[in-house]
Amino acid sequence: MKPDSGSTVSIWMDTFEVPEFKPMDKESVCDVCIIGAGITGLTAGYMLLKSGKKVIIVDDGKIGGGESSRTTAHITNVIDNTFSEIERLHGADAVKLAAESQREAVSIIEGIVKLNNIDCDFAKLKGYLFFAADNKAEFEKEFKTCVDAGVDVKISEISPLSSFKDDHCLEFPNQAEFHMLKYLSGLAKLITGMGGIIFSGTHINKIIDGKPAIAESRDKLKISADDIIIATNSPISDYVSIHTKQTANRTYVIGINIPRDSVPHGLFWDSEEPYHYVRLYKQQKNDVLIVGGEDHKTGQDDNTQIRFNNLIAWATEKFPMSENVAYKWSGQVMEPLDGLSFIGKDPENSEHVYIATGDSGMGITHATYAAVILDDLINGRENKWSELYDPKRITLKTAPSFIKEGINTAIQYIDIITPPEASKIEEIPAGSGAIMNLGADKEAVYKDLNGMIYRFSALCPHLKCVVQWNKTEKTWDCPCHGSRFNAKGKVINGPSLSDLKPINKLT
Repeated sequence: MKPDSGSTVSIWMDTFEVPEFKPMDKESVCDVCIIGAGITGLTAGYMLLKSGKKVIIVDDGKIGGGESSRTTAHITNVIDNTFSEIERLHGADAVKLAAESQREAVSIIEGIVKLNNIDCDFAKLKGYLFFAADNKAEFEKEFKTCVDAGVDVKISEISPLSSFKDDHCLEFPNQAEFHMLKYLSGLAKLITGMGGIIFSGTHINKIIDGKPAIAESRDKLKISADDIIIATNSPISDYVSIHTKQTANRTYVIGINIPRDSVPHGLFWDSEEPYHYVRLYKQQKNDVLIVGGEDHKTGQDDNTQIRFNNLIAWATEKFPMSENVAYKWSGQVMEPLDGLSFIGKDPENSEHVYIATGDSGMGITHATYAAVILDDLINGRENKWSELYDPKRITLKTAPSFIKEGINTAIQYIDIITPPEASKIEEIPAGSGAIMNLGADKEAVYKDLNGMIYRFSALCPHLKCVVQWNKTEKTWDCPCHGSRFNAKGKVINGPSLSDLKPINKLT
C-alpha cells in the first residue's frame, strides 16, 4: 500500500493492500456522514449500520491511509499515561470507568473479529509494563491503583525478558494484537455488505452544523446528514477549542528482523523517559521486533533521524538477537492534557457534529469505545462513559499544563522572525525542503528529485503558525497544532482544512 501521510512505509503497508473505493461523484443524503476512514471511522460506521442507520464514510485517501496505517497495533487496556496519573487528575471513580472502557474495547474487537471471521492475525497475549529498579515507589503506586480500579493485573516475579530481569514488572493478561490493515479491510467489507457507502479520494473542506448538517467536498459536492462524525485524528470541524486541550506528537517505530521465537510473544512497555513500546510480528522465516518511542511535539525537531538511531541503539542493547533493520516509520499521536480522549459533540458545532480525538497512544481501543459512545449518543441512548470523555469538560488540575502548552504554542510564532534555513534555492538538496525568505513573508520551498521548485506560504492555514520541514516523512508539519502537508503543499492531516497557499512554481 502506498502511504498517504508521509514517505515512510510501515510493516502493515508493506504486507497488505487495502481495497479501493471510488471518489464521490454526486451529492448524497444519509443518516450519518463519517469523515475519516481509519479505525475510528470504520468502527463507528460498522456499529451505526448495525443500529439501522444509513451511513456514508468519506476519506481524502484510501481506507487506513492516514495514521491508522502507522500504528504498532497494540490492542491493550493498559492506559498510556498510567492509571495512577488518571486517578490523580480525575479521581478514583473516573479511573474505574476509564479502565472499564479500555477493557471492554479489547473484548469488542475480539468479538467483531470472531463473529465475522476477519482474517487479520488477531492473537490474545499478555502485556508487561517494566519499571526501573530504582523506581519502586511508582511501580507500587501503579499496581495499587490498577487493583483498586478493577484492572486484571499481577506482579510478575520473573521477568519475561532477560534484559529486564532487574526491573519491576506488572503483568496484564487478555491483551491482543492484529494486522491493522487486514482488520480495516474486514470492517470495510462488512460496512459495504450492510449497505454502507465508502468514498475514497474525496477531500471535505467545509462542515456546517444544522438540520441537516452538511459536509462539502473540495469539488463543491455536498453530503446532507442528520449527524456528522469527524474521525480525522485531529478534528477539522473545530477551530480552537479542542486544539488548546491537546498536543500533536510524532512517534517513531523500527522493525528489526530477529530469529523466530527468540523473543516471547507478548506486548512490552517500559516507563523510561523517553519510553518504549515493543511487540512482535511473526512471519514464516523470522519474526519482526517492532519497537516504538522517542516521541516529540510535531514540527519541533529538525533532526528526526536521530530518533531512529536512538531506537536502534536501545533495541540492540535490550535484544542482542537483533539482526537487520527492515522498517522505519513514524506516526502522529494526539495527546490530551488530562490523559483522556475527547468523544462527543464538538464544542464549536454542538448540535449535530461529533468528534473523536485524543487517542493518547491507545488509538485502537480509543477508536472502539469512541464508536460505542457515538453510536449511543446519535441513537439517543445513555452511555456510561460519555461524561468522562465529554469534549466540553474542564479539568482544573491540568491548568499548569494548559499554561505551559499555551506558552509553547506562542513560542512557535517567533519562527516568523527567525533566520531562514536556506538563503538560496541552490542550497536545498533534491527531494528536500526548507523555510526561506524569498518575498515579504516566509516561504516553504520544496525541490523535487527532478529539480522542480515548489513555493508556498510557510504559514499554516489553520492559525498562521510557521510550518517546519519533516526530513523523515518529507512533509511540512505545523508545530502549533499538528496540521501536516505533503511536500507539494496538499493537506494530509488536520486541523487545517486547506492546502498551503502556493506562491508560484519555478523550473
